[in-house]
Amino acid sequence: MIPIMLNGMVLKKSIGVLATLALSLTSFTVASATPKPSVVSSVSEWGFLAREVVGSHAVVTSLLTDPNADPHSHEASLGEAVLVQQARVVIENGAGYDSWLTRLLANRKPTTTVINVASLMRLASGANPHLFFNLAAAQAVVVKLENLHKQKSFAALGNNFAPGGPQTLHRLHAMTSSLKTISTHCAGVKVAASEDIVGYLLGTAKLRVVTPRALRLAIGNGVDPSVSDLASALQQLTQHPAFFVYNSSTVTPLTIQLLKQAQLHHVPIIMVPEVEIHGPYTSFVAGIIDQMKHALVIEGCLA
Repeated sequence: MIPIMLNGMVLKKSIGVLATLALSLTSFTVASATPKPSVVSSVSEWGFLAREVVGSHAVVTSLLTDPNADPHSHEASLGEAVLVQQARVVIENGAGYDSWLTRLLANRKPTTTVINVASLMRLASGANPHLFFNLAAAQAVVVKLENLHKQKSFAALGNNFAPGGPQTLHRLHAMTSSLKTISTHCAGVKVAASEDIVGYLLGTAKLRVVTPRALRLAIGNGVDPSVSDLASALQQLTQHPAFFVYNSSTVTPLTIQLLKQAQLHHVPIIMVPEVEIHGPYTSFVAGIIDQMKHALVIEGCLA
């Protein structure tokens, strides 16, 4: 989903003293009981990816793990502020997707390294913020994590901070190859989507999303699309696109109407959550690509 407005984090003045105390106590506890560095991510997808890379050499925590939560309108808690304050590495999606984390990072320690994925990819303003479905972005994050031990401030982490990096990169390259194979054989094949959650995967595969862009953006922003766009989307589903991507975290009467239309006309449905809860990251994304490939085999463009 692409945000129009995000709710800010509100920490009342009466909590200020407690927050300071909590930060101090947590600092002591973490330092004495958990010598491993802490990696904190805004959403679970980046957390799962980090866990594949660093393995047991760091403690990885994702702040958003509820598949029914809306990452855009999340309001950070005091506990999350403490986790960010104590983190050695913070992975921020950026592009307006997790602005609440940006506010928490305003008080980070000088020793905290922030990986802002949107900045890493030099993402243009207004672009699709679902970067955890951008395999090039995932590769860039892995490389960044691999290179941290080369920085002087990370000397204590040693050369084994990211032992899973090579294997993770190999799996990401394999998935990219799968998408390129799809693009070779199925470029231009029509697909439908309730919104642009896996837009980067579809773009790499060169599949054509026929659902009106204005409708996809409206659903992503939580507003009603035009009557004509809805009529077009429903009509397109009767023409049997290769598959229909459905954001299972955005369920409204309108999205259910689209889903039922797809089911009625036997369009293969690929359910994609906004927040993944199982992991690992590469298995999760590979599973989505496999569903795409299976539907395209049925379509007839892929063997």
